[in-house]
Amino acid sequence: MMRMAATPLQIGWVIVLILIYAAFIAWYGGQRTPVTPAQGAAFLDQARANRQPGAEEHPEFRRNLESLIARDDGREFLMVNIETHKTGPEAEAADAAYSRAVLPMLLRRGSFPVYVGKPVGPVLGALGSGVDRVAIVRYRSLYDLLDMTADPAMSTGATHKFAALAHTEVFASRPVISAIQVRLTVGLLMLVIGASGWLALGRFLRS
Repeated sequence: MMRMAATPLQIGWVIVLILIYAAFIAWYGGQRTPVTPAQGAAFLDQARANRQPGAEEHPEFRRNLESLIARDDGREFLMVNIETHKTGPEAEAADAAYSRAVLPMLLRRGSFPVYVGKPVGPVLGALGSGVDRVAIVRYRSLYDLLDMTADPAMSTGATHKFAALAHTEVFASRPVISAIQVRLTVGLLMLVIGASGWLALGRFLRS
């Protein structure tokens, strides 16, 4: 049985998919040079300068970020947010406004929410009591988190955030075992799309 040679259209299709996947990998990242203390201080100083008039600065926020900067390895990590919300339409509007402000900033930096959910109830301990939402956000690197913190738009976003929340606990976590394999999942999806497109183009050209 004679096999048909690949056509320029099919080869072009594969090249386009390779370029798209390469662009995704570049955007997704996950490893960069660790943040230096000088870079970190510059980001934090800029965030302080951007703060809205009258907005409260949480002293533990800068102190804890300085600790993360000192131990940064440049790798991706997850930020776990445990939230208790204020009630009423104003708080709901502020929460929606914060989401609209922060999501584009995350996506520009290869970062995004990987999980948002409501607690069912505590099983051990009291940490889950009174919690309204748990959100886990993937950050491409600490550099990206600090860069977002220093973004002028974040000062407005933070105002919405704290107008919506009665209390929040936030901590960083790095995966040891994770079933979330984004690069592999996207790569397999691109293979399926590529094979389907290759066969469709072959049938089209033969017809």
